[in-house]
Amino acid sequence: MNATTSTAFRTAGPIAAMVLAAGTLSSCVGPTGDAEVQTAASTPPATPDPTAVAEQLAVEEEAQLPIPAADIPGWASEAVPADGSPGHQGTSSGWMSEHSAQRLVSTNGTLEAGSYQMQLACRGEGTITATVTTIDGATAGDSATCSNATVAFDATIPEAGLVTTLEHDGDPTIYALSVTRVG
Repeated sequence: MNATTSTAFRTAGPIAAMVLAAGTLSSCVGPTGDAEVQTAASTPPATPDPTAVAEQLAVEEEAQLPIPAADIPGWASEAVPADGSPGHQGTSSGWMSEHSAQRLVSTNGTLEAGSYQMQLACRGEGTITATVTTIDGATAGDSATCSNATVAFDATIPEAGLVTTLEHDGDPTIYALSVTRVG
């Protein structure tokens, strides 16, 4: 081996090693612009707020009511016995749907022991079922189901207090429920 060949070989070796090392290191520097786009694209989409979704669905259901929601109290005063009727103890009214209310429970602790007639009026394509119990959960009368009609049913409570439960099924429906003392 002559001196020229051996010097060139010894010089080329370290230069080739530096080029190889530089190429290897350049791939370890970090993500390129394309890699950053891929990372951003792999972020899962934001989950919609369930409350906002339910509120929007309730607004859509309200539009399906047989009368505007603001007119329900006026309708209720004509659909079931109202203030001024003999023995009238109270009336509640509103509307029920899948996203507004599927179950309503009302406790009236001021009703005295005795017998009452309940009248439930419903308008719309849904069904509402009413059940009545005493404060301690004992049955106070038969349940009643109403679908675009008015039904009457009795409740008897041995001591003060009545719990009324309304359960809804189907399309949005308006209701009025009155309580009248009969004995």
